[in-house]
Amino acid sequence: MLLLAIAITSCGSITPAPRFTPHEKRGTQEVVQELGSRRQAFLSADSKRLMRVVDGYMGVPYQWGGTTRKGMDCSAMTRAIVRETYGLELPRTSGQMYKLGTPVRRGSGLRPGDLVFFRIDTSGPGVSHVGIYVGDGRFAHASSSRGGVIDKLTQPYFQTRYVGGRRILPQ
Repeated sequence: MLLLAIAITSCGSITPAPRFTPHEKRGTQEVVQELGSRRQAFLSADSKRLMRVVDGYMGVPYQWGGTTRKGMDCSAMTRAIVRETYGLELPRTSGQMYKLGTPVRRGSGLRPGDLVFFRIDTSGPGVSHVGIYVGDGRFAHASSSRGGVIDKLTQPYFQTRYVGGRRILPQ
């Protein structure tokens, strides 16, 4: 009984990860500022940790609108990787994610953990695909034909559809 009481009171002191949700009253900038205050946690989640988390999603089947390991789409996979690596809850869609953080130039400007966005022709106007940059010109994403994979940004398919990168983590 004493152990249960200790467990309950210690859980009350845990600060939940900031969330980007449509019903939240705080704006994006307020949440980004809160993330800045958690900078040390982000710094400790290095690129090796990112790759360990990404590896756990390789081969997960693609399912449009899916959010579980039985099947997930690109935004669900990106959200899950960011949540497990950095403790940050992202919005549900790639279009909503594209409004976060600050723009990053392609190439040497990208750092592991940055989000990368694409416009897929068959998906209509605007951003329609997202992945997470893992370094060395590569990004992890949920491919509609191959599931969870890592691809190079320099592949012609992605190079012609690239919209931009966004940094959501504090520098």
